[in-house]
Amino acid sequence: MASSISKIIMGAMVVVGFSSCHERPVVLNVVDPGHFHASLLQKSRLEGVDEKVRVYAPEGEELEQYLATIEGYNTREQNPTSWKEDVYAGSDYLEHLPVNENGDVVMLAGNNAKKTDYILTAVERGYNVLSDKPLAIDSRAWELLQRAYVEAANQDLVIYDLMTERYDIVNLIVKDMLADPSMFGTFDYSAAPTVQMTSVRNFCREVGGTPLVRPQWYYDVRQQGEGIADVTTHLIDLVFWQCFPQKTITTDKVEVTAASHYPTWISREQFARSTGAADFPDYLKGIEKNGAIPVMSNGSLDFKVNGLPVQMKVLWNWTPQSGSSDTFEAVYKGDRSVVTIRQDASTGFVKQISMTTNLEYAANRLRTVLGQKYPGTSLKEVNGEYVVVIPSDLRIGHEDHFNMVAAQFLKYIRGEEKIPEWESQNTLSKYYITTKAVEMASAK
Repeated sequence: MASSISKIIMGAMVVVGFSSCHERPVVLNVVDPGHFHASLLQKSRLEGVDEKVRVYAPEGEELEQYLATIEGYNTREQNPTSWKEDVYAGSDYLEHLPVNENGDVVMLAGNNAKKTDYILTAVERGYNVLSDKPLAIDSRAWELLQRAYVEAANQDLVIYDLMTERYDIVNLIVKDMLADPSMFGTFDYSAAPTVQMTSVRNFCREVGGTPLVRPQWYYDVRQQGEGIADVTTHLIDLVFWQCFPQKTITTDKVEVTAASHYPTWISREQFARSTGAADFPDYLKGIEKNGAIPVMSNGSLDFKVNGLPVQMKVLWNWTPQSGSSDTFEAVYKGDRSVVTIRQDASTGFVKQISMTTNLEYAANRLRTVLGQKYPGTSLKEVNGEYVVVIPSDLRIGHEDHFNMVAAQFLKYIRGEEKIPEWESQNTLSKYYITTKAVEMASAK
């Protein structure tokens, strides 16, 4: 099993871990860890990273939850980690982040209203930055993000967005399918939108079998960001990465053509169940109506990238309306085939790839690609569609993707690989789209 996975990931030019010949390990600095993704990065050992981690954060439940999770990793029976957390807790936590001359790392996952300021501060003090999405939630933050990238370039530092979806075998296979003219053809620009993606998420959920406790600010879009500024960051990244691989996309190559949003109403009882707080905080009471608050988590976004028409929708329910999990659908329209990713009750809530085509050679080509690049996968015909069968042992879990992103990031900052020019520019263009969409939707 492990050998099959290694072959597939290596074929996608993703390598976990790096040479340990460097004398000095990288020091990880965690700033204000308010989201559980902050701890996920440390779920496994990171080769070449010092086990002593410096943490700078305000006192409170978010810090306590982060530290408790790390302690859980350290004390588990199988493959325990050995992180040593050196914590500074206080209201002046950011002032205690020292200037750095070694190119160490600041890790960010928390309140998104503060995140862009943290990114700029970190690079100004000499740190590479690995950040959970979104890096910017509004136009002001996007302007700061541009400044941060300029400063990072001046100091030869790296700002890296935690785009875990690139490491999902489903997305890797689709990327190869879209790049193959004999199978997919070329994008059908006349079938607008040519690419469609819909993501349905749920506020009340479990992670690793444990109910997820969200911070109170998570329900304030001024701090968390709207749905079209948050979830869509992964989706836009996939469009850039899959449809225009290794191409630099500047902001003049994208155009936001439409955007809208509407709220999910969260009752006081639901808020209490999700956060543990008995009542809404003062900063949310101003929008409370009849014992509930509106969270602007739902929206749609239409844009063009290099002329390609794209539509995205993101929806948030309190609990799943159908089945027991999040759902997702992506449709890519080519002039020879249509490729679909589907995750819903019909697929057992597991992402499934299908291709619709009336060209037998297109299906044969897909069989060849699967056999050559993804051993263990196969193709079957179901109700007029060609469905890619991916065994469960080839599906690496989402939580494990964090370690893979970190490994690639570490290669860049250690100089073992040069970060592509398109990475930084495409990240800026992605957040130009999301923040412009929020601005457009809010103006209606």
